[in-house]
Amino acid sequence: MTAPPLTHHEILEIVEPFARRGRRVDLAGSQRLERRLAFKPVEHGEAIAAVSGVVETLALENPHEGSFRLTRVLALPCGLESRLRTDGPDPAELLARIEAVPPSAQIEATTDAVIARSHRVVRTGTTNPDGTPGTRLILSGGVARVGDLTLTMNVLDVKGTPGEIELRATHGARDLGHLPEDLLAVLGWSWSRLTRNEDGWKAGVRLARTEPDRSDDATRKLDAVAQHLARTLAEAPARFHRRHLGARWLVFLRRAFPLLASIGLIGGTLAIPRVDVEGESMIRMLMFHSPPLLLITFFCMRELPRIEIPPLPRRPREATWMPADADRTATDATAALRPH
Repeated sequence: MTAPPLTHHEILEIVEPFARRGRRVDLAGSQRLERRLAFKPVEHGEAIAAVSGVVETLALENPHEGSFRLTRVLALPCGLESRLRTDGPDPAELLARIEAVPPSAQIEATTDAVIARSHRVVRTGTTNPDGTPGTRLILSGGVARVGDLTLTMNVLDVKGTPGEIELRATHGARDLGHLPEDLLAVLGWSWSRLTRNEDGWKAGVRLARTEPDRSDDATRKLDAVAQHLARTLAEAPARFHRRHLGARWLVFLRRAFPLLASIGLIGGTLAIPRVDVEGESMIRMLMFHSPPLLLITFFCMRELPRIEIPPLPRRPREATWMPADADRTATDATAALRPH
């Protein structure tokens, strides 16, 4: 059953704690039929994590009686957004949770990258020394601008599932370059290979199974991949090959393992008739029960193995990572040759 539109009396009652905090309702941006209230944006002229001009907006949703969701969106001048969301029955408590998290906790800026993280604020069941309910930040994802790439990490709210990494060209699909499949996998066993699609590239990353370790692990890996991309894209592709040559070969062996294991199983199966094994021996029992054991292992793995012949780690031939870089270099060189 669809909830009725917000009445004028309900709006006044809901926004009362927001009005005390100086928050004004944006009637033009609110949707009474959808029971959604928007508040006037607040511009942070001062620098937040070395980024100035951040615009903060609040939105309060009341889908049905006794249930509210408050979302704070921080919009950066570069186009990135960071979201902070919390749910509960009391709008005043939700506002207190949101305001207890400084905007600088959602945004991080370095000389090479800008990272905007998104979180959920949840109650922990404990009580703070001042008597307020204890809360914890749960990372739901993040987005970073690194050179000509936009990096997105999605952290699913499902125990034990891997995170999803997406890379897109900042200036559109026409600027997509040729990134090696092991660009992220060289960071370690937690990272999968890159796969190309029409929008960019995708990869997976293993994360801790449960909170709060899961959010902490995802935060560290988001920062690590942003730094890795910033350093890699700032140099020539050949430099990436030289620096990570050992790691690239390890990735090759890791990807080739399912194929090698399959070949070993086929060879072992063919050799069974030639092996003289006693009827009551442990080896005979393992031989006959190996198929179901392998099947169980197969389905228990976080990521299903791919039986493939992985490409050898070769030195990239391209001079730059992105075609846009090459176009700018050629344009600059042409302009330098023109008579002044």
